[in-house]
Amino acid sequence: MTLAEVLAALTLLSVGLVAMVSLLPLAALGVHEGRYRSGATFLAWQRLEQIRHAVGTAEPSNDPLGEAIVSFPDEPAVAPPHDAFSRSVRVRDCRLGCSGVQTPGVRQVTVTVTYPGGSPQGTSPTHRGAVILSTYIGPR
Repeated sequence: MTLAEVLAALTLLSVGLVAMVSLLPLAALGVHEGRYRSGATFLAWQRLEQIRHAVGTAEPSNDPLGEAIVSFPDEPAVAPPHDAFSRSVRVRDCRLGCSGVQTPGVRQVTVTVTYPGGSPQGTSPTHRGAVILSTYIGPR
């Protein structure tokens, strides 16, 4: 091998390494975002399951979704280790229509979980991501 071939190979190798190193912050941001998004999805699913259980075990005369604000209040901060998340529940009566469904007795339940966004080192409190899960619950 000549010196010229070795220099050309080292140049090509260094360009590839610099390209890979420049992608590390983007990969770290993706891992950070994925961690928070999966946690938010779990917390939203957990709240929907709590609501389904409350409706399923309630007496027919007692409607836990009638007072959803009391039964499932907004949580500006969820208990540790999920204290970076906030969770809210909205219940909408589909008697007048919601998302194309117009059925008396059916309710649309939407759970929104927000989480920190931005860079993994210093997250900005104004930049937040959100996961929104919605389901319909009808009479038993």
